[in-house]
Amino acid sequence: MEAMRILLVDDVHLERMQLAMRLQRLGHIVEAVGSGHEAIEKYPLFDPDLVLLDVSMPDMSGTEVAEQIRIQHPDWVPIIFLSGHDEPEMIAKAIDMGGDDYLVKPVNKMVLVSKLKAMQRIAHMRHQLKEASEQLELANERLSQQVNEDGLTKLANRRYLDQKLAEFISWHGRNNLSLTIIMVDVDHFKPFNDHYGHLEGDRCLQAVAGELKQTFSRAGELAARYGGEEFVVLISHCDKTKAVRECERLKACIQRLEIPHSKSTTSDVVTVSQGMVSWIPTGLETSENMYEIVDKVLYKAKEQGRNRYVAAEFT
Repeated sequence: MEAMRILLVDDVHLERMQLAMRLQRLGHIVEAVGSGHEAIEKYPLFDPDLVLLDVSMPDMSGTEVAEQIRIQHPDWVPIIFLSGHDEPEMIAKAIDMGGDDYLVKPVNKMVLVSKLKAMQRIAHMRHQLKEASEQLELANERLSQQVNEDGLTKLANRRYLDQKLAEFISWHGRNNLSLTIIMVDVDHFKPFNDHYGHLEGDRCLQAVAGELKQTFSRAGELAARYGGEEFVVLISHCDKTKAVRECERLKACIQRLEIPHSKSTTSDVVTVSQGMVSWIPTGLETSENMYEIVDKVLYKAKEQGRNRYVAAEFT
């Protein structure tokens, strides 16, 4: 069995040191403290597998310490009370207050070794359970990420975008704050794909997505793949003036990628067109309504020559 981390709490210095030495000789890691307040302070830092806790201490009783540990740290760790008393009433009270076992001082060596063996088995099971829980949590996080992430671009996917847009509309409506939606389309993407091939087309979309993710990475911002070569950006607490600056910034960022596009009639590098709407939601708008509005102004940006943005007039 592996060594345990044992938090030993006893206000009598000599008894504390003697027991600590016995525990260390048995191969355990010991943190010995002389008061209940010290124990509560050390507990999260030391992260014990077992607490040996004196019942009678002047500053805080052992039962009070145990109660605080159980309240502050839901992850269960066994507590064994230490006491010079062996009255059944005191043992029952100690167990009721959060203890798991009881040792009478001076602690019999054979009894101590037996109790520690039992606690080692419990500590081993706790570690295994904790590791399994962490692995399950990690697997759930990965699954959630896969469900909400576009496989090619690693941006949020359409499903997650729809969910967040509905939440954004509701929250901004309740708080009377401006919300901005930008729909982004890669200019002349079909000719790019036809000329350079689908692999280069995928790399182009990944590069644009990477720029979107980096540009809109602050709290209250979300960049997502809408479908095909179209993307959507949501910007919280953003009015039209600020949204115009964000569109200009995005336009410049994409051009700086300098992805060659010999089949574009707009530029010799890849560019994007943007449709933008900024408004204070009533909370009653639907995602479909807003996509329709922003898609119409995106179409106007394409009609006007691409590599530009057009803002919707929304009241």
